[in-house]
Amino acid sequence: MRYDVIEKIGEGNRGEVYKVKLEDGRIAALKWSKNYEIDKEWEILNYLNGFYAPKPIFRGNRYFVMELIEGKPLKELLDTPEFYDAMKLSLIGAFKLDEKKVFHKQLGRFYHILYSGNDVKFIDFERAVITENPRNFLQLIGYYIFRDENFDKKKINLILNLYKKDKLQALKEAIKVVDEAKNKAIFK
Repeated sequence: MRYDVIEKIGEGNRGEVYKVKLEDGRIAALKWSKNYEIDKEWEILNYLNGFYAPKPIFRGNRYFVMELIEGKPLKELLDTPEFYDAMKLSLIGAFKLDEKKVFHKQLGRFYHILYSGNDVKFIDFERAVITENPRNFLQLIGYYIFRDENFDKKKINLILNLYKKDKLQALKEAIKVVDEAKNKAIFK
């Protein structure tokens, strides 16, 4: 598949990401591996096939092309009402990934969750694994919600205990708690 690089849009220790124009005119993202084997990430993206993740398009030897996800990372949404809207959608997405047995492992990084106003997508699945005990939902609770002073810590602890017994009910309660925190928050 032929493509033209438009611009570099990201770089980490293990790879670089470029915005590219494909020969059919579509704009996509190309992830180039600096020093890791891309097989596992490619397989997980194929398994998810666009489900809360970029849809895979093509794979080369040390790179793959996928759907370009555009949106704001959570870091840009801090201290805004949109942060809480994105968090509700992220909790649902994390719950759904847990149901599919995919553990992202790095959703505690603000830039791995992109919010587009009515949707969230998770990116950068290079460390993700398929496991019987994924903890995406719990990761979001611990990293974002438990650290936010607008959340009632007692309610959060109840949700964590409930999650062991009834995951769906815990999700419903978490969404209520996010709404309460949004109503309590003071925005700049």
